[in-house]
Amino acid sequence: MNIQLLKAADFNEKLHERGADNDVTVQRICRVAKDETQVRVVLEAVWKEPAKADELLVRIAMENGKLFEFEKMLEG
Repeated sequence: MNIQLLKAADFNEKLHERGADNDVTVQRICRVAKDETQVRVVLEAVWKEPAKADELLVRIAMENGKLFEFEKMLEG
């Protein structure tokens, strides 16, 4: 078996090679996404159009902001 484990840094490097800004990282995508499905969707969108990645992350963060605020309220 020839299995290679990929780290977040490897994905970040590939995203930057495709033209995404340096501030676009897998970690940032995971922080703004609401669940694993959305992480996959956002990664795919960033992969297809890296020039629009920053705009996409801002939009996703705004959309999910209310959800995250609600979760904080429930925890408190």
